Amino acid sequence: MIGEVREWEMVEEERLAYIEKHPIRTTKRAKKNTKIDYKWRPEKAVAARKKKGLI
Repeated sequence: MIGEVREWEMVEEERLAYIEKHPIRTTKRAKKNTKIDYKWRPEKAVAARKKKGLI
């Protein structure tokens, strides 16, 4: 085994203090769409990708 796994527990007061000190903030920018759009590729390239099952 490479490293030792340690279990760390907090009491409720510690957990609330941690959340107060490190709040979860929403991002201002929208997340990018992870789906790739191949419309800009030539039709032959799109057909080849479909044939290989990549699309």
